[in-house]
Amino acid sequence: MKVLVIQQKMIGDVLLSTLICENLKIWDPTIKIDFVANNHTLGVLENNPYIDNIIVFKDTYKNDKLGLIKFIRGFRNKRYDYVIDAYGKLESILITIFAQAKTKIGYSKFYTDWIYNKSIKRIKSSNQKLQLSILHRLQLLKPILGDKLNATDFKIHLTQNEEKEIAKKFDLTLEGNKNPIMIIAMGSGKNKTYPIEYLALLIEMAFETTNAPMILNYMPNQKMEITRLIEMLKPKTKKAIQNSLTPNSLRDYIVTVSQCQAVIGNEGGAINIAKGLSKPTFAIFSPIIDPYGWHTEVKNKTMAVHLSDYFPEIIDFKNKTRKIDYIKTLYLKLEPKLFKQKWIGFLKELK
Repeated sequence: MKVLVIQQKMIGDVLLSTLICENLKIWDPTIKIDFVANNHTLGVLENNPYIDNIIVFKDTYKNDKLGLIKFIRGFRNKRYDYVIDAYGKLESILITIFAQAKTKIGYSKFYTDWIYNKSIKRIKSSNQKLQLSILHRLQLLKPILGDKLNATDFKIHLTQNEEKEIAKKFDLTLEGNKNPIMIIAMGSGKNKTYPIEYLALLIEMAFETTNAPMILNYMPNQKMEITRLIEMLKPKTKKAIQNSLTPNSLRDYIVTVSQCQAVIGNEGGAINIAKGLSKPTFAIFSPIIDPYGWHTEVKNKTMAVHLSDYFPEIIDFKNKTRKIDYIKTLYLKLEPKLFKQKWIGFLKELK
C-alpha cells in the first residue's frame, strides 16, 4: 500500500501532520508514505521513521510558475492507494487532482467536494483533551483507520550523533549543570510578536526565579529588535544570555532545544517543536490567534496565555484584520502583571 500525505507551509502544520504518518505506520508497518512539504520546514521531518520519502515543494515555486506546473504535472506518473490532503489550498488541491489514487481524502469545502471522494467536515469544538489542529488531522484518517488511532502526541526524532554533539557543545559552553531556558523572543512576524518591552520584564522574572542560562531564538532579520531587547535587561540578566548557543538553522534550533529545560515566549512553530521534544512550554499567543485550535493546557507542561483570558469581551476571532497598529493595541493590553503569578509558578516547577 502507498500513501501520499500533503502538508505545505508552516512548521507547526507540518509537524502536526506527521501524526497522520505515524498512525498509518502503526496500523500497517509495510505502508510506504510520501510526504509533500515546503523546503523551509524539512528540519522537523528529518530522521522521522514514519515517512519513507519526502517530496520537496520548493519555496521558489511562488514566483516560478513554470517550475510549479512541472512539479504538479509530475504527479501524473505517481500511483497511490490514498492521497491525504491536509493542507487544502490551491497547490495541494492541484497535486491531489493530478496524483493517481483510488481514494482522495481532504477537508470538505464547496469547491473541493468533487476532488475528494472522501470529504471530511472539520469539527468545530470538542470535549477531548486535544487541540483542534490535532483532531482535524486525525479526522483525515477515519476513511482508512476508522477509530483505530494509537498516536496523538507528535514527535521530533534526533539522531544519536546529533544528541552527542549538542551535549558536548553544552558541556564546553555552560558552567555548572543547569540547563538553559530557550526564549522565543520574536514571532514569525510583527502580528505574532509580544511587545519587547513586556518580554524584557518577563525575562527578568525568569532569571530571578530560575537563575538559569538563557538562549534567545530569533531570525537573522530580527537582530535589530533583539539588540533593543537585550539593552533593556539588567547587567546580570544580560550575562545569562548565551549568545554562542543562538540557533542558526531550524535543525540547530531543534537539537539545541533538546538540551533545554523549557521553552517560553511567542507562540508558533518554535513552541510546537518544543512540544514535539516533550519539553515544558509557556506560550504567549497573538491576540488574533484562537488558542483553542493550537493549545491544550496542561499545568506545568504546556501552558499559555491569551488576551481573551483577561478581556474576553474585546476579542473577536471572526475579525480578520491584520493591521499591525490594531494588533499592537491589543497586545499592549496583555501586560505581564496580568499573568505574573502563572509565569513564575511555571518557572518554579522546572527541574
